[in-house]
Amino acid sequence: MAKLSLFLQTIYVFIFLLAHPNRGVRLYPVVQEMCGGVKYRLGNDGNMDHNGSYRCYHDVASLPSTGNNSLQQDLVYGLAKQKLPSLKSNSLEAKFSGEGNNSSGVLYYATHDSSGGPDASYYGLHATTDVYGHALKRGQLSRSGIWVGHSGDGRKSSFNAISVGWHIAPEKYGDSHPHLFTYWTRDGYQSTGCYNMDCPGFIAASSATVTPGTRINPSSKVTLRVLKDDQSGHWWVYYGFNGVPTAVGYYPKSLFTYMAKKANQFSFGGFVFAERALPTPPLGSGVLPGGKGRAASFTDLRLIERDGRSSPIMKDLPSVISNNKCYSITPIVNSGCFFGGPGGCV
Repeated sequence: MAKLSLFLQTIYVFIFLLAHPNRGVRLYPVVQEMCGGVKYRLGNDGNMDHNGSYRCYHDVASLPSTGNNSLQQDLVYGLAKQKLPSLKSNSLEAKFSGEGNNSSGVLYYATHDSSGGPDASYYGLHATTDVYGHALKRGQLSRSGIWVGHSGDGRKSSFNAISVGWHIAPEKYGDSHPHLFTYWTRDGYQSTGCYNMDCPGFIAASSATVTPGTRINPSSKVTLRVLKDDQSGHWWVYYGFNGVPTAVGYYPKSLFTYMAKKANQFSFGGFVFAERALPTPPLGSGVLPGGKGRAASFTDLRLIERDGRSSPIMKDLPSVISNNKCYSITPIVNSGCFFGGPGGCV
C-alpha cells in the first residue's frame, strides 16, 4: 500500500495529497514476535513453524529465507547484519550509518507491520509521531519511523526498502540529540544503501529547509510521508514540524528494482539497539503504553494510493513486539496508536 515518487511540482503534489480518501484498507490479524535479544523469529509462513510454535535464531547465518518475508523481518535481518560479530562490520549499512561494530548486541522492536504478498500495491505512507530526547551513549540507538518496502522475488537480496523517521544515534552524529533520517536499500542491506546523503542516492529538493540528518527539537511532533510520484516514478520524502509536511527530496526510481513500480509492504513503529555491555535505551517517550506518564504516539496514519489520494488506517494491523516487558505498541484505533518503553533490558 505504499510507494514513493518524484515531485514534479510542489503545488501539484500538495493538492493531490490532500485529496479525501475513498478507498478501504486491507487488514490482517494481530501477531506477536516474542524472541528477545539477538534472537530473530521466522517461520514457514513468517509466523509459525510446522508445529505451530515460534522459532528463534541467534545469528544471521541461520536465518532461513522465505518466499513471503514480512517487512519487519527483513528490517531485522538488515540490522542484524550490522551488529552480529559473525558478520563484517564494514558492510555499507554499518559503514555509512556509523553503527557498525564487532561486538554482539541486543535489538528490540515494537511495530505494526503489514505484508500483503507479492500482488499487494502500496504507493505511500503518512504518519505523525512524537519526538523525545534521551541521554544515550555510544553503542546505543533508539529509532522511530515509517517504512515502505517490496519483498522482491522472496530472496533477501531482492528486498527493496525506504525508511524515514527520527533517531538518536550517538555513534553516527557524536551527540545524543534527535535527528531526522532516511535510509534505503535495494538488495536487502547487503551492498547498497545508506543513511541520509552519506552515499549517492537521496537527492535533496532545492526548496528544502531541512535535510535528512538535521538535528530536531525534542518534545515536538514530526509528520512523515513517503510517496511515489505516478508520473516520474521517484519516491519523495516529506517532513513537517507541528504542521503540514513539505518535500525535502527524493530517491530516484532508478535506485530500485522492485520498488521502481510499487511497494507491497509497509511498517511503522520503532526499535532500539544496545551493545551487550549496555542496557537498552528508551523508545519513544520512554513510557510503556498504559503505564504512568504519556507514551509516544502515531496519529493520522494513512496509506497513499497511486493517484495520490490517501486512506486512513482505521483498523488494526499485525503487531510485532520482541520484548513486551520493555517495549510495546497498542492496537490501532481511529488511525492512531501508542508505542514505546523505558528500556533497561539486557
